Amino acid sequence: MNTLIMRLVSMAGTALIEPFLRKARLRAAAQQLEMIECGRKAVVILAALMVCVVIMAGGILLIPLALCLFMPWQPHTKVLVGCLFGVVYLVAPLAAALSLVSERRWMRLAGANDVVNDVLRER
Repeated sequence: MNTLIMRLVSMAGTALIEPFLRKARLRAAAQQLEMIECGRKAVVILAALMVCVVIMAGGILLIPLALCLFMPWQPHTKVLVGCLFGVVYLVAPLAAALSLVSERRWMRLAGANDVVNDVLRER
């Protein structure tokens, strides 16, 4: 008789607690996704600030320009070197910024994909 009562109490407790646990897991997963999005937005803002700093430090661009203007090269060589410097100055920061703000990368680094898959499996 005692084991029957204990088993009934255990089953009732599990039946009452399980929906709350599911809801708590779902809320925790949602909070984790919001934290990741907030962190990603912070990185986007920092990247924008870095772009501003790079633009303000545009004097660095003057060194290759002066090199191209004052070297005794042929005009087509100067144009080629100037274009090469321009492409490097534009592509390198763009590649770095795109890599930093990739949503897929943030989800993978934070492990949110596993959390979302676990929550979806429980439903």
